[in-house]
Amino acid sequence: MTDFVKKVTGTAKELADTLVDKAEDAFDVLSDKAEDAFEVVKERGTELRDRAQASLRETPVLNRAKALKAMSTEEGVLPAFEKYYHEDVVMQENDEEPRRGKVANREFLTQWAANVETVHGGGLGAIASNEADQVSMVESWIEVTFVGGNRQKLQEVAIQHWKGDKIIRERFYYKG
Repeated sequence: MTDFVKKVTGTAKELADTLVDKAEDAFDVLSDKAEDAFEVVKERGTELRDRAQASLRETPVLNRAKALKAMSTEEGVLPAFEKYYHEDVVMQENDEEPRRGKVANREFLTQWAANVETVHGGGLGAIASNEADQVSMVESWIEVTFVGGNRQKLQEVAIQHWKGDKIIRERFYYKG
């Protein structure tokens, strides 16, 4: 019985050694495949990053709309108006009669700003653009206290039509 046990033990050891060799071979193959896959993912990731960065550069209307909103927040509505609005701009509040020209709209904004005692905050909700038609859509809010103490949170959506790097037409939609 000892020879039988030795023979079985030897066969089992040979089988185990063979399985270990096969497992090491399989591990080497899998490791090579994993490295190949990692390289593909790195290359594809770089390609996708480059495409995303290119698409950001190809959205001038969206970029200008974001810059306008940032400037309005940081420097105020009037400096942003001066930089980003066309001389022939037409602006409209909901269904009210449109205001035509930069002079009339500047006067409107100046009067509105003069009625604001304190700005408590503001922000941007959604923003999107149709680059082909040069249109941006901006959802925003501002919380202000008007002269006399009336504090309000104002929310609106502005549809902005651009002509080059200036807004030529803008319409505001809000609960009024």
